[in-house]
Amino acid sequence: MSFVLLLLAFVAYAVALYALWQQLPQDAAPRETAPRETAPRETAPRETASAASMQLPLQLFMALGIALHLLGLYLLERFDVFASLSWVAALMALATALIFNRKREYFLPALACVIACLTLVVVSLLPTPPVVRAIRGWQIQLHLGIALLAYAVLSIACVQAMLVWLSERALRDTAGASQLTRSWRRWSVLMPPLSRLERQLFQLIGLGFALLTLTLLSGALFVTNWFDQHLVHKTVLTLVSWLVFALLLLAHKVYGLRGRQAAGVTLVGMVLLLLAFFGSKVVLELILKR
Repeated sequence: MSFVLLLLAFVAYAVALYALWQQLPQDAAPRETAPRETAPRETAPRETASAASMQLPLQLFMALGIALHLLGLYLLERFDVFASLSWVAALMALATALIFNRKREYFLPALACVIACLTLVVVSLLPTPPVVRAIRGWQIQLHLGIALLAYAVLSIACVQAMLVWLSERALRDTAGASQLTRSWRRWSVLMPPLSRLERQLFQLIGLGFALLTLTLLSGALFVTNWFDQHLVHKTVLTLVSWLVFALLLLAHKVYGLRGRQAAGVTLVGMVLLLLAFFGSKVVLELILKR
């Protein structure tokens, strides 16, 4: 049953991506052809209605895919490294669907759908690692749920940081000499302006930081036998990552840190967080088989 739900989730994500792809020409055409065309004014409401009609199936099928994805993973009763990646991808899709639901904010939801589809393929085709401990007790389940949500939000912030870096780089390259700049300008129709990208970045970091703080507090309350469960190195890396994000938020508040510098610090914090959770799971489950 769980695999059927995961398959249906994959189909729903694919339909949502197709709806987005169909919308691209309506959004991109005015930028590329506006200087040459003398189209009548009455076509603008038609374009707006078309965009709105395409936005509905995008949101509908994305919501259906997220619901099926989460339910399928819950019934699968796996928490190995592959299932954990899929949980994070589903929560990333959920967060982007809730946060980025305006026009010209389709890039991150679309990327989350692509990542979710990839993890669905991985979790469906690859077998469970031979040594995977069952998750028992509501306290540990609550702790892991908060942790996965924190990873999902901060993963979105990491992607947002890369968008900020690319957007700022494209603005500096006024001549559009590089291929990267030309490609960015082509896809920038799916993204808001740089000022809004930066504002959303720090909102995501603030939310992820709060969830990461709750993760550490719930771990301190509910987790026992730290050495037996190989959690010391994971906790140390998570604390270092928490400190990086805390200093980033403080520097932004006090000194106005932003732009490429803030994006770079965000990437450093996220790399530490990935090493803390997924790095340790890969080593323990796939290499050491513990």
